[in-house]
Amino acid sequence: NKSEEKLLMAPRSWYETQNIALKTSQLVTGIDRIGKRVTTHTGDTESYDYLILATGSSAMVPPIKGVDKKGVFVYRTIEDLDQIIEYAKTVKRGAVLGGGLLGLEAAKALMDLNLEAQVIEFAPKLMPRQLDEAGSNMLKSKIEELGIEILMNKNTKEICGNGKLDRLEFTDGTTLETEMLVISCGIVSRDELAKSCDLERGARGGFKVNNQLQTNDPSIYAIGEAASHNDMIYGLVAPGYDMADTVVDQLIGEQTKEFSGADMSTKLKLIGVDVGSFGDALGLTEGSIPIAFEDKNAGVYKRCLLYTSDAADDRISVDL
Repeated sequence: NKSEEKLLMAPRSWYETQNIALKTSQLVTGIDRIGKRVTTHTGDTESYDYLILATGSSAMVPPIKGVDKKGVFVYRTIEDLDQIIEYAKTVKRGAVLGGGLLGLEAAKALMDLNLEAQVIEFAPKLMPRQLDEAGSNMLKSKIEELGIEILMNKNTKEICGNGKLDRLEFTDGTTLETEMLVISCGIVSRDELAKSCDLERGARGGFKVNNQLQTNDPSIYAIGEAASHNDMIYGLVAPGYDMADTVVDQLIGEQTKEFSGADMSTKLKLIGVDVGSFGDALGLTEGSIPIAFEDKNAGVYKRCLLYTSDAADDRISVDL
């Protein structure tokens, strides 16, 4: 319910006072690495000494039959949200494909739009990258108390309907009647420029970078969801800020700061449901010893990991 202006990092006037030329509605279509120039779709060119690629990402859309039907949306941009809000006025039931952090927030948004909401998750648990089985079960119970239906272990086979969505078919033969689908299945780096200017890409996409966040061209850096560091793409805002600080240090600082990875801490906050995940949440580090506390009546689950002296010094606590 926030205005677009309140979501801005800074108003346009701030860039002007900082002597920063802010050019919007300009799509960069080419990078001339030899001449050190970028070209936009309007034919404008800008020269550079160093170039920082912060092109972000787009929503990942699974190749499901019928995904182009009316009533199917992604959950990524302000424009996406505006379309979802308008379409929700015409239907009564909506589902979210994806039971991760963003998918659960999307389901709560559908409920706030007065829709019957369901969450469809391929994995056997919610937030599978952040929670263990017990934590996921507690979260599932709390979300169902809000009135959101949870369907797990579901592989969507087809989005059905005559022109517009009216039901989903799953590979196990079951179906779900719904009038609206919001896809929240992860991200795809916006790395289209890599091919045309011969920049290396990571195994999962993104501009491949080193610890200084340089691409294979030392004059070109990449940060945020556009960057692939050790074949990892970070879809959280905090690692993006750390990357930006690293690049600034490389350009105008002492060139001592390196990016060696990022804290993948996440937080989900719905009405009456608070979740925090920090460090090695799933206990993958060798030598970790889990200690858990659970109070089902109060809806509280906490789990921390203790490590031997040879293990990494991480900690994890999950509070529901």
